[in-house]
Amino acid sequence: MFERRLKILLIILAVPTLVLIFRLVQLQIIDGHIYQAHAEQLLYQPPRFFPFVRGAITDCKGIRLAYDAPAWEICVDYGVLVEDEDYLDKLEENWPDSQELIEEKIKESWQVIAELTNISKAALKLRCDRIVNRIRRWKEVVSERHGREIKIAEERVNLSHAVVEGLNQEQMAKARECLAVYPWVEVLPSYVRKYSGGEAVGHLPGKLGEVSRDDIDKDSNADDPLACYTLGDLRGESGIEALGEHWLRGRRGLEYFDKEGRPICELADKEGRPICGAVEPQAGQTFRLTIDLELQQQIYERLMQTVEDNSPASGGTVTGGSAVLLDIPTRQILALVSCPSFDPDATKEEWQIIQQDKVHCPHKFRAVREHYPPGSTVKPMILASALDEGRVRPNERITCHKYLFPAFQDRWRCFGYHYEVDPITAIQKSCNIFFYNVGERMRVPRLASWLSQFGLGRPSGIGLIEGGFVPVEGSRGNARQIAIGQWDFRVTPLQAANMIATVASGEYRPVTIWADDPKPRTANRLSISQQYWRIVREGMYKVVNEPGGTAFGRERADFDDHPVYVLLGKTGSAEAPPHEQAHAWFVGYLAERSHYLDDANHSDMNVALALIIEYGGHGGEVAAPVAGDMVRTIMAHRQGGNEKSMAAGGRQ
Repeated sequence: MFERRLKILLIILAVPTLVLIFRLVQLQIIDGHIYQAHAEQLLYQPPRFFPFVRGAITDCKGIRLAYDAPAWEICVDYGVLVEDEDYLDKLEENWPDSQELIEEKIKESWQVIAELTNISKAALKLRCDRIVNRIRRWKEVVSERHGREIKIAEERVNLSHAVVEGLNQEQMAKARECLAVYPWVEVLPSYVRKYSGGEAVGHLPGKLGEVSRDDIDKDSNADDPLACYTLGDLRGESGIEALGEHWLRGRRGLEYFDKEGRPICELADKEGRPICGAVEPQAGQTFRLTIDLELQQQIYERLMQTVEDNSPASGGTVTGGSAVLLDIPTRQILALVSCPSFDPDATKEEWQIIQQDKVHCPHKFRAVREHYPPGSTVKPMILASALDEGRVRPNERITCHKYLFPAFQDRWRCFGYHYEVDPITAIQKSCNIFFYNVGERMRVPRLASWLSQFGLGRPSGIGLIEGGFVPVEGSRGNARQIAIGQWDFRVTPLQAANMIATVASGEYRPVTIWADDPKPRTANRLSISQQYWRIVREGMYKVVNEPGGTAFGRERADFDDHPVYVLLGKTGSAEAPPHEQAHAWFVGYLAERSHYLDDANHSDMNVALALIIEYGGHGGEVAAPVAGDMVRTIMAHRQGGNEKSMAAGGRQ
């Protein structure tokens, strides 16, 4: 009985053993060649990522202002950059030469790269050091996240890095021919960012800069290996490049290679199911601006002429200027001009020279980055607010004897004896005494509240860096100063343009420079009644179109004879201590002559503008003539067949 049971037990144990042996024979002998081929198929080189084309930036008509042009780059394996001994040993295995000879060949390859690119070996060494330091910082970041030392991709699979970028086709062909004998060097396709449009748009595109650790940590695409930021990536750090970063950025391409370096179209597991395959790079989207390049260039040339004619070099005092044009119904920016400017495609060396100009400061984006006292340009807004609050009556008259306090004639003064001044005349002649009284009645907190409703002291919606400052507390004297646009009160030219567009339309709306902006920009109707708006607009009409107006006359705005349209405006001469000369301002808008007192929200010609000429002096004498030329340029531009295309820039 015992022997019988033992035999049964042995049989039970023998059966699975025999099955296992048969399976091993099948795997290693019968089907061994199949699995060996499959294993070899799965041996592939590290995947190679391919760069994407960054989206273009265009004007409203599709003219390119920034785009990626095809280029090539010389890349060197990381093991060579850090002189890794393990990497050099592998080179010796695959290359039948002594290690000393390989080291000589590596030195020789650097010499060839230097001769091909006209970059000194010392400069190449600096570039290599920056790459290595960047990767070491990234390793520290990764290790810190995991709480232990981590081997990053460069150490595991020896990725290559670009030491020279921006090669053209001829340079690429020569580099590939001369460097083919060095297996640690590759010449790979890439792109270089190019900018066009000239000085008129110098500040608009902005700059690209290398991503930081903070950018990588906060990247919304961190979980997507084809879209996430990695070390060495570039991102928009200023201008439209920064504003449209998520729109302009594309997705990398990806391709796998077998052990012989041949592309693998698709990897599969043993059941034939696809694991992954080549992924084509996906280009970024085009970022279309509301700016019209032709109009921008014409206005830049006119403003630059004024700056040059009155610059310190020619015996004047003007250092620069800015002009902004807005479509009133949509608040799309038609022109955003800062001058002097620079070629946006300037090299690093040229950019360093630009930054050294401390007089004209061409690197300053005056339209959105510089803050100026607005001077008398705020008086229409202040008057509308005071009328609405009942601080000033529509028919009220205030006496102007040039000085608010006769005993203090060195302060609180006006530019003339205006005698009995009503609200309309106060705007027309820009009477400071009238507005000193208004400011004192309103006080600083109420003034600040109204200024905010007109878009001052807060972002205007464009998305670019801007500021300005509106005091919220202060004395009666401070309130008087705010009412004439002085003291600590500051605005940008863009804010000034939107302020006057609000006066023209009766409603505040955020501005935009993106023609395809998906964000809603709801208009906020101000509580000011039409009766009061008509008083303010009548005063602005008389500024330009009737004797006594601060911009009236052939040598000033010179736009009072058009049969259909009329220019309403306000000049400003904003003190800028310690400089003796004031900033010259003009703000205004085009309206139909037949109903210029009504809201300007109906015509394609309803355009608002703001213009400042730094240290230009009197706004009526210096800024108003330029504004008149700008208005005529707009009229000719839109009536010359461009009206439809301008409106198509995004009035959707």
